[in-house]
Amino acid sequence: MFLSSIRRLCATALFTLNLPGQAPPNFILVLTDDQGWSSLSAPMDLNRPQAKSDYHLTPNMDALLDRGMRFSDGYAASPVCSPTRYSVQFGKSPARLGYTRVLGDNRADHNQVAIPQVLKAVHPNYRCAHLGKWHINASPDRYRYDLHDGRTTNKQGGFSQLDHQREWGGYPQTDPKRVDSLTARAVDFISDSLRQERPFFIQISHYALHSDLVYSEATYAATRERAKGTLHQNPAYAAMIADLDRSIGALLRAYDAMGLSQNTYLIFTSDNGGMPCLPIQANKGKPYQPGLNAPLLRGKWDLTEGGIRVPFAVMGPGIQAGTQSATPVISYDLLPTIAELAGASTALPKNLDGRSFASVLQNPKTTIQRPPEGLVFHFPHYNVVGLNEPHSAIRVGDHKLLKFYSSKRALLFNVSQDPGERINLAKKNPELTSALNSALEQYLDAVAAEKPRESNSWEKGGRGATTTLFLSRYQN
Repeated sequence: MFLSSIRRLCATALFTLNLPGQAPPNFILVLTDDQGWSSLSAPMDLNRPQAKSDYHLTPNMDALLDRGMRFSDGYAASPVCSPTRYSVQFGKSPARLGYTRVLGDNRADHNQVAIPQVLKAVHPNYRCAHLGKWHINASPDRYRYDLHDGRTTNKQGGFSQLDHQREWGGYPQTDPKRVDSLTARAVDFISDSLRQERPFFIQISHYALHSDLVYSEATYAATRERAKGTLHQNPAYAAMIADLDRSIGALLRAYDAMGLSQNTYLIFTSDNGGMPCLPIQANKGKPYQPGLNAPLLRGKWDLTEGGIRVPFAVMGPGIQAGTQSATPVISYDLLPTIAELAGASTALPKNLDGRSFASVLQNPKTTIQRPPEGLVFHFPHYNVVGLNEPHSAIRVGDHKLLKFYSSKRALLFNVSQDPGERINLAKKNPELTSALNSALEQYLDAVAAEKPRESNSWEKGGRGATTTLFLSRYQN
């Protein structure tokens, strides 16, 4: 096992990391793919203990939450994968970057400053690695990654799309979704960095839980023996998440064996919300009953909470175990947060949307000073497997506005009290609805965000088709 080599380094690692002020901190960012907020066997919100899976077993991810701070209101920057990955690297929203959908034109300027460049500008000795799914249309070399897998996409993780029975029915592999080899290689990189006495940043971008559904034979056999739940019932998917959990468990054991807790932050989150149903359905805005991300509404491809609220947790030095914060945080906050923790804030690029949540890690009740627009999400496209209408969203404080462009309608929710987005408050709170709509429009105009009619999906969506089936549930 690859942990044998780690133990030989423990004495050196402990000596190096336990000396205060001797080195900047290390960072391990684990980014999963399509992982839903309620997909774990522990809740992301301790105040909602039932908001978890009744079939999936994720003891290692649960342990990660317990060992640090979980964010009940953690968000992905986009309801689809690639735009969020841009946001992670560059600290900006997909709307500002000009890339809001995986298909179609990519208007993003790839001459950007990313996490490794920020860290190395202040601490040139940093070693930086990206392993797994990249999904950015420029080489990681450009952003000064020392080790990487190149311009990888879903394909390298086993995404077939040509055989839907195979894609959604599932099949076994010895290294499903590369979960074992990704962690083994990450541990080797960390070991080498410690041996060289150099601080490190590594992003482990898992191909799981994106389709195809791939699992190990042993895990699948064990999963089939358990009783299915009411919310989650797919044994292939449950086995895949269990294999991912096993991989994260190996990473946690390595973290402990190398004595990293004194100087290494481990960040865990997902690129977007989970699949709303299995297999995929072209439902054109029809409701999912109840949907795999319950109690959240819907899932991937939508700006409803199920599509953008995701698992989000951090463990590491100075973070009290078992804590929880309701402070909203988002993918594009990672760059400024890592920069502040590393003492590299002076190297931050201009026009960031992200704000550091480093202070929240010390006090979970701390609020983040954001611009008036708060958090902004933009998906100006039709998508038959989603709401099938271009829409945007904004969250300020406890309230979130969903704006639909074809139907010219807005929905207002208190997502702190109503994360399932059941009660539309727009008519009862016209002033707040108007204020949020204005803030949203001003931000989108300021960053020259793509307009719905500029979207390559506008005509394909049906020349102004609306989300009648979805919006009909909100009569108040």
